[in-house]
Amino acid sequence: MDTTQKSYRFRIEPDAPIATLEAALQVVRRLDIELRGLRTTATPGGMEVRMHLAAQEEDILTLCRMRLHNLMGVLPIREFRQ
Repeated sequence: MDTTQKSYRFRIEPDAPIATLEAALQVVRRLDIELRGLRTTATPGGMEVRMHLAAQEEDILTLCRMRLHNLMGVLPIREFRQ
């Protein structure tokens, strides 16, 4: 089976970064997306997050990005195709 893969990079505001990261991971889990990689880095402006995701359809990954964008504390998301 072919899968579509994308990487999203975004920053989480410094107010409750762990709770916001948990909410982001719940979005991924609810959409049944495969989390292939996760990297976090603490910065003075919050937490930098990079997620490498895979799904059967590109639309699911687009929906994931839209839902991540709607989370409180998640700053603009950059997308990298694999």
